Amino acid sequence: MDKDTTIKRARELRRADKLDESQQILLDLLETHPEDPTVLFEVGGAYDVLGDVNEAISYYEEAIEMGLAGAELQECLICLGISYRTIGEFGQAVSILQDAVEQFPHDNSAHVFLALAHYSDDAPDEAVRLLLAVLLQTTKDEGILAYADTLDFYKDNLDEVWDEE
Repeated sequence: MDKDTTIKRARELRRADKLDESQQILLDLLETHPEDPTVLFEVGGAYDVLGDVNEAISYYEEAIEMGLAGAELQECLICLGISYRTIGEFGQAVSILQDAVEQFPHDNSAHVFLALAHYSDDAPDEAVRLLLAVLLQTTKDEGILAYADTLDFYKDNLDEVWDEE
């Protein structure tokens, strides 16, 4: 079985909740492709879904160092940022997810996860701003769209209060 077919099979097993079997296939593949960024990323993902976040982080970082690119890099940066947030490294999560947003500005999921990282990193105003921005860019809800201008104002003026005196 070639590399791409093996990765596809491992993903299918993961979706079927056969996590250990999926991981073993990827670890076997890693033996023959130890510096392949896609394989490293997939191994990281296998550790991630098994709950071994620290091990996943090391594989995600190595995949990036080895030149992961495109959609896989986009996903890897998000997974890495989420993983750092999970272990309480909020500043590192913000940094990585900010990188994801800068490299892939049209990826709304990166913006949302960055908002969560900001929230965890004691920056709730920035979190709300980001979430409102994504909401305003993506919603089709007529009730929200009716207040789009007001919400757009508030996203940049969260603490605005009018004194009636």
